[in-house]
Amino acid sequence: MSWFNTIEFYVITGTIAAGALAVVSLPRRRSHSVLHTVPGRLYYSGDNADPALDMWVDDNRRIHIIRRGLPDVSDMGAASLAINHSGFDLIVEERLTFDRRGESPVDTAEFIIDFVGPERYHIRYNSEDTSLMTAFTIPVKEGIKMTRELK
Repeated sequence: MSWFNTIEFYVITGTIAAGALAVVSLPRRRSHSVLHTVPGRLYYSGDNADPALDMWVDDNRRIHIIRRGLPDVSDMGAASLAINHSGFDLIVEERLTFDRRGESPVDTAEFIIDFVGPERYHIRYNSEDTSLMTAFTIPVKEGIKMTRELK
């Protein structure tokens, strides 16, 4: 019993306690990520709106994203989203193809995200071509509507 009162005992138990605390404090492992590509449907709305995202969740729990304020895109151009899906995090990269040879201008794109479940998702939306971004959380429940400005 006298061994419990020695310095060696306290050093060993302190080291074990610090090791256990370090193991418990480790961050959780992230789940694997999946890359999805979502094509966009381009059209002209005539709003002359500032760059923004209008979103809503339909009855089938699909997220509809309307990207307003597209610059210099014509009907010959294209828009798509590259979405990195990891757990409840979605990192969205907007991809625009500029083509001024088209006959009519385009200022709006619509995307439908149909691979998410009924949870809260953290979304980071980045448009490298226009140097705009936004971040938000959206609960995937029927009838949810929200608007986020791109800055």
